Amino acid sequence: MKNKIVISQSEIDYLKNKDQRMNDLINYIGEIEREYIPEPFTALANSIVYQQLSAKAADSIWNKLKNLIPKLTPENIAAAADSDLKKCGLSKRKIDYLKNLAAAVNQNQLELSKLEQIEAQTIIDQLVKIKGIGSWTAEMFLIFSLNRKNVISYNDLGIRKGIQWFYGLKSEPTEKQFKKFKDQFDPFNTAASLYLWEVTTQNLDQIFNSAKELTTENKVAYYDSPVGLVEVQADKDKIVSLDFKEEKRYQEAANPVLLTAKKQLDQYFKGERKVFELPLEIEGTEFQQSVWQQLLEIPYGNTFSYKEVAEAVGNNKAYRAVGNANNKNRFPIIIPCHRVTASNGDLGGYGSGVWRKKWLLQHEKENL
Repeated sequence: MKNKIVISQSEIDYLKNKDQRMNDLINYIGEIEREYIPEPFTALANSIVYQQLSAKAADSIWNKLKNLIPKLTPENIAAAADSDLKKCGLSKRKIDYLKNLAAAVNQNQLELSKLEQIEAQTIIDQLVKIKGIGSWTAEMFLIFSLNRKNVISYNDLGIRKGIQWFYGLKSEPTEKQFKKFKDQFDPFNTAASLYLWEVTTQNLDQIFNSAKELTTENKVAYYDSPVGLVEVQADKDKIVSLDFKEEKRYQEAANPVLLTAKKQLDQYFKGERKVFELPLEIEGTEFQQSVWQQLLEIPYGNTFSYKEVAEAVGNNKAYRAVGNANNKNRFPIIIPCHRVTASNGDLGGYGSGVWRKKWLLQHEKENL
C-alpha cells in the first residue's frame, strides 16, 4: 500500500479562509494525493537519483537501483560496487553523492532516527553539510518523507512560478514578496505548496486569467559546474541572481549577458578567471551592500574572518550581521561570500552547502 500525504479538512478550511484566490484554486482542483516515502534514507537516496533528470529517466534508474539493492540501506549502498551502480544508469557524481549519504549515516554524522524530533531548519542545516544535498533537496525531504506540514520552498522554481502566474505578478516573487505568502499560509505551507505546484503543471494561469506568459525580459541560463548545476537569472541587461539548483526547470534563453556569465563561470572553474566582470542588479540594505562590496575586495584564494569583514565595514561587533548579509547574497561565487570563514579557522556556514564552500576555497588555492 502506497503512503499518501493527507491534507486535512482543517488545513483546507484555513487556506480557503485566508485567501480568496487560494479558495478558488482549491475548489477548482479538489483533493490532491501525493505519495511520500516514510523511510528517511530511501527518501534521500531517491531525491539524489532524481536530481537534474526527467521523471521518465529517473524512474528507470530508480527501478534498476531497487532491483540491484531491494533493501536500500546505508550499509548496502556503501557495500555496492561502483561498477554495478553505474550499470543502473547512475553518473559518477551521483554514485559519489549516494556513498557520501551512506557514509554520513554509517558514521553517525546524520542520525536518521532522531529527525522526527528535530525542528525543520536544524534538519536542513544538517543535510546540506552532505555533498550532494542542497537546500531544495532538504526541503523536499521535509515534505515527502517527514510529512512536515509547514514547508514552502523559495528554492523551488515551480512554486515561485505558481505564485507569479496565479497571483498575476510581473515576475517571480522577490524573497520579501515570497515571505508575505509564506506568512499568510502559515502554519499550513505544505498544503499551499501542493496546490501552487498544480498551477504550473496544469497551466492554470490561463484558466484564472493571471499572467499568460513569463515576461520576456526575465531570462534564465544554466551552467553545469563541478559542484552542481548553476542557475543564472537576468532581467534585461543585468544579472539578478545566481544559485545552485537540483535540476533545470526552465527553458534557457540566449540573452547576451547570460552568455557572458556562462563564459566567465567556465573560465572561473577552469582556473582561468579570478575576478568576475558582470553587471549585477544588487538590492539590499545599506549595511548589506557595504558587506558585499567588502567581499569583492577579498583576493582570490584568500579568506577573511567574519570579524575582519565587520571591522572593514566599520563595525567590529557586527560579525553576526556579516553572516546574515552573506546569507542574503544572491550572487555566490561572483560576490565571493565563500571566502569568509570563522576566526578559529572553521569554514563557517554557506547557504549552498558547506561542502561547496570547501571545494571553492581549495579550487582557488590550487589555481593561484
